Amino acid sequence: MTRSTVVGVAAAVAWTFLMVSPTAGAAPPSSGCGPDQGTALQSALAQLPPEPLTGRGWGSAPVGSNYDPCADLSTILVMIEGGTGSSPVQALMFHRGTYLGTGTSKAYGFTSLNAARSTDDTVVLNYKTPGACNACPPAAVTSVRYQWQGDHVAMLDPAPPS
Repeated sequence: MTRSTVVGVAAAVAWTFLMVSPTAGAAPPSSGCGPDQGTALQSALAQLPPEPLTGRGWGSAPVGSNYDPCADLSTILVMIEGGTGSSPVQALMFHRGTYLGTGTSKAYGFTSLNAARSTDDTVVLNYKTPGACNACPPAAVTSVRYQWQGDHVAMLDPAPPS
């Protein structure tokens, strides 16, 4: 495996993306496209350690996705197993169907895909700061753009607050 460091704009925060070989069952290299979403997700989940704070594994049902096996950058959002609306969510990043790693080293609750602002090479995630209660409107929303830049993913905005 090769490691590429993502350019982090938040001070003292470095996000690491694991570069892996194309998964088994991927389309032939000549197509330039990867496997279907289910196959890509299962391959990524097999490489993802349990969420450290809860010790739980990751659910196999996406809670959000713009996965495209031919896109330069796409994502599948997964929540911890048995999670609720405020449980940790992780963004699994893919380049043409190849799993790259997670968007952040830490999973955040209240994470969603901003599909309207995402493109073939950019994924935009919204991280909501909880309001007074889980059902209340968010106190703030931090949008973070991730962009494919030829051979790596770069985080273009500051990381969400912890």
